[in-house]
Amino acid sequence: MLGNWMPVASGWLGHSHKTCRQGGFTLLELLVTVAVAGVLLGLAIPAFDQVARRNQLAVTSNQILLAAGTARQLAVSGNRAIAFCAGRSEVGCHGDWSLQEWLVFEDQDRDGVFDSGERLHLESRSNSSSYLTVAANGPFRNRVVFTPTGRAETATGAFAAGRVRVCVERMPADNTIDLVLIGSGRIVTEHHDHAGRCLAP
Repeated sequence: MLGNWMPVASGWLGHSHKTCRQGGFTLLELLVTVAVAGVLLGLAIPAFDQVARRNQLAVTSNQILLAAGTARQLAVSGNRAIAFCAGRSEVGCHGDWSLQEWLVFEDQDRDGVFDSGERLHLESRSNSSSYLTVAANGPFRNRVVFTPTGRAETATGAFAAGRVRVCVERMPADNTIDLVLIGSGRIVTEHHDHAGRCLAP
């Protein structure tokens, strides 16, 4: 004889029915996540921009400083006149530092002009962004000739003194580096805070 049939509390024939919660985000969770990401991104972008500007300022000023130092070293070690200027090999010295290109060449006749037959030692150009500017005063607006003694002269033989200014806009502090040519022919660096402005040297 079969026993009395009774329904199982968990379901018919002992099969239980479980309720499964679907995975994923609710609309509220998604909105909170997007809001937090937006805040973090807003903080990160200005910080990254400042790092990029500071890095470009350092890289460009170091490139110019290295070129000038190379010119002086070549003059002393090779017992010859070496010229340094803003320019490119196709046109020679043009003096426009805003183009951010420069030359180092052997100046056999010491006239500061890159003549046919004179050896080109270095030609370089900065790959900076539009927020970086380069300007110069004194003989740097034409050319500087380093003599075998290491002294810096103009193309006419006068003592050369001046500065090349590298600057980035909208940087909160020390946004300018000056490369200053001193009496011995060496170039020293000066850091200046111009409150995010790029002033003439």
